[in-house]
Amino acid sequence: MSFGKEVLRLENISKSFPAVKALDQVNLSVKAGEVRGLVGENGAGKSTLIKIVTGAYIKDSGRMIFKDKEILRNSPIISKELGIFAVYQDVMVAQDLSVAENFFLGNQPKKGPIIDWGKMYRESKKFLDEIEVDIDVKRSIKELSAAEGKMITIAKSLWHRPKLVIFDEPTAVLTRNETKILFRIIKNLRERGSAIIYISHNLEEVFDTCDTVTVLKDGAVVGTYTIEELGSVEKLIPLMVGRTIEEMYYKKEVGIGRELLRVENLSGKKFQNININVKAGEILGIFGLVGAGRTDIARAIYGADKFDKGKIIVNGKEISIKKPKDSLRSGVGYLPEDRRIQGTFSQQDIEFNINAINLEKVMRAGILIYKKAYEQTKDYVDKLSIKIGSMYQKVSDLSGGNQQKVVIARWLCKNPDVLIFDEPTAGIDVGTKAEIYRLFNEILNQEKGIILISSYLPELIGLSDRILVISNGMVAGEVERKEFSEEYLLTLAMKNIVSKEKIREAV
Repeated sequence: MSFGKEVLRLENISKSFPAVKALDQVNLSVKAGEVRGLVGENGAGKSTLIKIVTGAYIKDSGRMIFKDKEILRNSPIISKELGIFAVYQDVMVAQDLSVAENFFLGNQPKKGPIIDWGKMYRESKKFLDEIEVDIDVKRSIKELSAAEGKMITIAKSLWHRPKLVIFDEPTAVLTRNETKILFRIIKNLRERGSAIIYISHNLEEVFDTCDTVTVLKDGAVVGTYTIEELGSVEKLIPLMVGRTIEEMYYKKEVGIGRELLRVENLSGKKFQNININVKAGEILGIFGLVGAGRTDIARAIYGADKFDKGKIIVNGKEISIKKPKDSLRSGVGYLPEDRRIQGTFSQQDIEFNINAINLEKVMRAGILIYKKAYEQTKDYVDKLSIKIGSMYQKVSDLSGGNQQKVVIARWLCKNPDVLIFDEPTAGIDVGTKAEIYRLFNEILNQEKGIILISSYLPELIGLSDRILVISNGMVAGEVERKEFSEEYLLTLAMKNIVSKEKIREAV
């Protein structure tokens, strides 16, 4: 494995916050043409390290050497001038400007005093064509989907011909086809001699993309390894969390009981004739490609979206669901895919978020009993091992995994009979995933049922009792555990996709 000259070297970097040592004597180096994976659980120190490199944080001690020169003073502006660019999980572009304007932001070509719009559109379109991103450069960013906005953020980093690019969970909102384009962009960067740091909780993705991997745990470097040295994801997970992949997907055998939920011939704008049943003690997995209609079905069952026809039966009784409060009363809960926007009150504190739908338990004669609210919150924070600074900390300040635990705590407190989890572990580290899977076992032990919607087949195969496959808004098949295989499930997922172009995009 041959790389170019060293681009970045970090020596004994340390950083502390009140009561927390985020980084402890961290050493890391990355060379031109190298893709370095950076992995670790939430709280391992990855984000702090990256913010020091990009100048968002000031290190307490240690040295940062970039292109053979020690950086004594850093800031986001200085780091960009040096050629350091970061692509974060949240889209970082000017929403009200066009795609072309984002590329030329602060450096618009001019004919005399007038902006040369024609040149701006031509050059930005030519560039996107080169990297195979098909987006109209005249459209404003706010008109694009989250995935398209992410692609423009990624393309901007390449546009500036960077020396170092840091990708932080870049595929979180991308389709498979867009992920393929991202990997081509990374290959392009590598060939141009850029150094790359790639952060992802999707460890298979790390193995497919990276040359080397640095593992962080509790703010310190566990080690740096080549992909060949590690050989497989199974070897990487214990370095991060101290448990094997088999232990992660452990599902306790629970006796399957009575039927809790039945959905009959449910049809809506994006799905037709959906039949589902869930029993006490079981996990029903739902799989499908992006756009298949999985989330639309879940939102209809929960009452967040309308459906045209069909029946929803809970505990043997047909119920009328027009709003989420109808399903709440009936014993059906839903954890949405987008926890930041749809799952949490991000600017409210942890106590508010956990008690939001459980106020009846902490009120007397219409008056909130603050002591009870606090105790109820603390009880679930302790049960779920949610890492917080205070009960009154804003949820937006928590890591993604701890935000997800807050949403789960809210629903566990509500105690519904059926819980629908929509992509519950997307963007969450493997340690927190294992904790969430443990919670699934606890829910099933209480004679509850779970619907698990996931794009990650190892998760579905490892946890589900049955898997319902949705293809183009229709049920393509129901698969029993003994028939589980990734190949078979993917084949069913493409069953109702007749366009060859769509199949190419899907896989």
